Amino acid sequence: MSRILFAFLLIILGYSAFAQSGTRHISFRTVDQDSVSLPLNEGYFLIEDSCAQIIRNCRFNFTTKRFHGKFSDVSKANPALIVSTGTYSDDGLKNGLFTSWYLNGKLQARGDFKDDKYAGKWEMYYNDGKPELTFEVTDGNIVINDAWDLQGKKVVDNGNGVYRDDLQGMYWMGKLLNGRPEGRWNLMRTDDISNTAISTERYKKGEFKGGSTGQMDYTNASHINLVDPFKLPFVNAEKMYISQVACNGTKSKHIVGAQYEDGLKVFSSCISEAVSPFFSKADLKGINNTIDIAGEISEKGNLINMKNNGSFNEDIAMGIIRKLSYLPPLHPATVDGKPVKQKFIISFNISDNVYRFTYRFLDILVD
Repeated sequence: MSRILFAFLLIILGYSAFAQSGTRHISFRTVDQDSVSLPLNEGYFLIEDSCAQIIRNCRFNFTTKRFHGKFSDVSKANPALIVSTGTYSDDGLKNGLFTSWYLNGKLQARGDFKDDKYAGKWEMYYNDGKPELTFEVTDGNIVINDAWDLQGKKVVDNGNGVYRDDLQGMYWMGKLLNGRPEGRWNLMRTDDISNTAISTERYKKGEFKGGSTGQMDYTNASHINLVDPFKLPFVNAEKMYISQVACNGTKSKHIVGAQYEDGLKVFSSCISEAVSPFFSKADLKGINNTIDIAGEISEKGNLINMKNNGSFNEDIAMGIIRKLSYLPPLHPATVDGKPVKQKFIISFNISDNVYRFTYRFLDILVD
């Protein structure tokens, strides 16, 4: 049994990997020349052995860079607790029954794969043991049977209801009819409270009719996968990615900038409506300059601490600020879900008795 530094493994396998600055000492054990024992975190990313939560024991083909044969993932804290089992073909494809459990011992998912694709009937659960999703694959198509939200409310019953397919930072949402998409489906950003569609697709009786990204239309194939292939964390192990957070490191904070409930385009209209009465009466003749109004969006979403960010025409700047103070509140910026202040600048360019404005929310700095 030998121990090889993971840095050397990267050279041999040619894998790209997430990494932080500084030296990472991630190693693994090889067993009988064709098997490995990998230290993984809860998300199935490689991590330093000293803080691994999961150990994967599996045969590994160093030439094709794929797992093969049966495998078992166990809790490092309790090796008797199996957290994932399944079988890879000689080509490294998932085939047959796969079962996964959470580290608390509760069932996460159970079902079959065929050539790396979902097959047959599947059942998935939340980490508190409550059901999340049941589906089956019929003629190569995923058919959703039942689905529940995080609060335990059943949102899809016997194939009918509103379904959400979560991706990384985005999600598809739309109506299901007999387990298949029906009508209009929208792709939206997870943190966008205005629910503005990035892309849309149209279906009739489960058949894809066309889609649009806003910039181009497409009819060749749907972009929706009703159950994301990476929904099951153990699939991450196949990529052999290194965790972005080092052992005992600090996890990146989740930062969401300030937003307006009806979208920032509507907020622009609100700014225009607020300042128009002032500019309609102001004497702008002969002025060719820019006034920058700097301020903050408070933890309650109000515009506060506004001031003229330059020395040009304080009277006009104060008139603008008075009107801006009546703007409707925004949804405040958050860091890991906690409201925080965010700075902004609204620039008014005045030229030939006409004004135009732009605005931007500045980056949120965190410790």
